[in-house]
Amino acid sequence: MGVELTPVQVVVIALLCWSVYALFVRTRSAVHRWRLPKLSLAPSQLEMYQGQAFREICRRAANPGLHVVMTDYFAERGWNRADVMRILAEPLKHKLIKIKGWRFGGYSVTRKGWAEYEKKFIWTGGEGVHISSTSGGFVVANVNSPHAVAHGGYGNRANASDIPHQRLVDALRTDADTATPNEAARAQEYADDLASAVDAQDADRTARILGRINALLSTATAAFTLTRELLPPGP
Repeated sequence: MGVELTPVQVVVIALLCWSVYALFVRTRSAVHRWRLPKLSLAPSQLEMYQGQAFREICRRAANPGLHVVMTDYFAERGWNRADVMRILAEPLKHKLIKIKGWRFGGYSVTRKGWAEYEKKFIWTGGEGVHISSTSGGFVVANVNSPHAVAHGGYGNRANASDIPHQRLVDALRTDADTATPNEAARAQEYADDLASAVDAQDADRTARILGRINALLSTATAAFTLTRELLPPGP
């Protein structure tokens, strides 16, 4: 027969388990902070990198709770341990992500963080949103409506064809699969930023992102065939 535990014993065991876990967390934190290098990032860069790192963790996890290792991503971006701890301080503080495992660089997305990711960064529009080139500036209107159109200028050229927004985002991500690691990281970042900017109806930000995509295409390898077909580099 099994041994029945009294309520007091259950509480004692629960407190013991909590104490062991708390000791583990404190020890892990101390190890991760041991001999931290100097920060290499300017304070003005932190907010941008927070979003980038958070989105990459969510992309790799694909679901809340799954353990992902980010050390390769940090190395590609040139971030040291001090940089990473500063960048991820806010997502950790607001419980959007959690540190997982013993080694530095392991994380998971919380349900709260995943809800934030779905709300702000995952495209959920119904009808396709189009980016149309004109000779003027940039206007975004009624992005989530069936007739939504974003008009964008590429060096004031008026001869570019209409570009479905989702196709451009998908093309960047598809081409990134065969690109160099640096180009792939930039393409993924621009695809996420473009979807977010158009969804937010932020005309200035969308125009800047399109300019960055054009700059990427002007120097990128032949991997970006699909993207070039949709958005040729500016003159």
